[in-house]
Amino acid sequence: MPLPELQPGHRRVASGGPTRGSADLGRVKVGAGTTWINVDCAADGGPTPLTAEVDGVARFTVTCGGTESGTYANQLDLGTGGEGRFHVETSDAVRWAADIQVPETGRAG
Repeated sequence: MPLPELQPGHRRVASGGPTRGSADLGRVKVGAGTTWINVDCAADGGPTPLTAEVDGVARFTVTCGGTESGTYANQLDLGTGGEGRFHVETSDAVRWAADIQVPETGRAG
């Protein structure tokens, strides 16, 4: 399972996977503007939730289905930046790869 595709005009500031289950991907700093949190995932044994979070900045949950991977992109239009721990919470039945992408220019990262 590869990392999600890079959004045009963006760069990765954090990424993880492919792996299974929950993981802490470290602290990230994001600036104002458009930030993407992307997840590719698939679950063994049926639909299973996965929550991606940057503490104090963003949190969202997706349902990873079946054995074929799905891609989920969460676009954040931030008025101000923030910093927090990037982590993924899910079952060991879920295979995933995730990243955070920020604009190539600016103070983010």
